[in-house]
This record gives sequence, C-alpha cells and structure tokens, in this order.
Amino acid sequence: MNASVLPNGSWTVVATVEVAASDAVNRFLPRETSEYAFRAAPSSPAGYVWIDIYVDFGLGIEHAARIARSILRELAACGLPDFRIVAGDAYLALSESAVSA
Repeated sequence: MNASVLPNGSWTVVATVEVAASDAVNRFLPRETSEYAFRAAPSSPAGYVWIDIYVDFGLGIEHAARIARSILRELAACGLPDFRIVAGDAYLALSESAVSA
C-alpha cells in the first residue's frame, strides 16, 4: 500500500476489504494506478488488516463504479489470506446497464 497522500480532488473510499494480518499483504494487491489506490483503514479487528479502496470519481460515476467492480473482483480472485469484503460489495452486483441509467 502506497503511503503517499492521495491527490486532491474527487477520491472516495468505495470499499473496504479485510485480510489476515500479514507483512506479505502488499504482494497480493494489484498495482495502484491513477484511477485507484489502497490505504490501510484507521482501525481493524485484531489479527486482520482492513484496506480501504479509493477510486477517483473525477472521471465520472460510471467509470468509478466500473473501476470499483473490477478491483473487487480482482482482489477476490488473487488469493489474499482470509479475504472478505467488509463494505462496498454492492459494486459487484451493480450491472453496467444500472450504472448507465
């Protein structure tokens, strides 16, 4: 997780995920881009790490929802120990047509 400050603008937490506490969690996270970033959440249960997923809404709601959905799917498939979506799973159920409506 990049410790740098997020750029000013329209960055918003779209989801929080939970993984087993481990120094190796960074190797499982997808590479951050100019459209999304990961930050450790301020608090999490003992033995776990909560990770906030930030998305830049500056490119529009549809684009941000598509990015959130893609990141959550990728994280769910990448083998993070004890992975669980704490908040934001609605993005997985959100269809392309619902976002565009």
